[in-house]
Amino acid sequence: MFTERVENFNRNNDRQLMTEYFNEKVQGREIKDIEWETYSVAEIQTILSLSEDEARKLLKSGLFKVHRVGNEYRASKKSVEENKNIVIAMTTYQNKKTMTVRDMSRILGLGKTASYRLIGQNLFKKFLVFGKIRIDVESFEEWYASQFHYKKVNGERPGKNHGKTVTPLTVAKVLGIPRSTANDLMNNGIVDFIWVDGHRHISRESFEKWYASQDKFKKVMEIEEVEDYVD
Repeated sequence: MFTERVENFNRNNDRQLMTEYFNEKVQGREIKDIEWETYSVAEIQTILSLSEDEARKLLKSGLFKVHRVGNEYRASKKSVEENKNIVIAMTTYQNKKTMTVRDMSRILGLGKTASYRLIGQNLFKKFLVFGKIRIDVESFEEWYASQFHYKKVNGERPGKNHGKTVTPLTVAKVLGIPRSTANDLMNNGIVDFIWVDGHRHISRESFEKWYASQDKFKKVMEIEEVEDYVD
């Protein structure tokens, strides 16, 4: 009876040892495979020419598929190679071709909430670089030149893509007349205008041509005094 218990104990012990050994081998092979199929932070630094801090932020950004090996996080080689060109493009953009949300806020004189609301309208290109939004400068300038609602604090004229225009309110102030009278110039076909975002803008050339052809209205101010834009 005692001998049988000893044999059973030895048999169970051997089985447990073999199971532990087998699990160690499987685990070891999995870790080795993962290490072979992934890049470390240091390797990402070298491949993408980044600083250690940038490589770590990129690893946390969600752009790459990430595995945890022990206490280390490693990025899937496949996901790194697939997104390599995107990262290089983003880091190239970072210095001169993109700006931060804060930069845009200062340019337009907007608060944080208004800035993110504008970004959320997808009116210009933006990128997520190391977990932070950066705005494509060329795309932003193209948008700025196509609209009249937002104005840069440096006085640069918006809406340049539409040529030189003036608002009915500007015309009213320049001539010292009610805005309704300025609207009549458009309603009666006296001056040319365009519609942008639901608002009418008078062609400055058409306005100046009409003004020179009549003697009923006299300017009390110049357009530059009213608008104060930098062309």
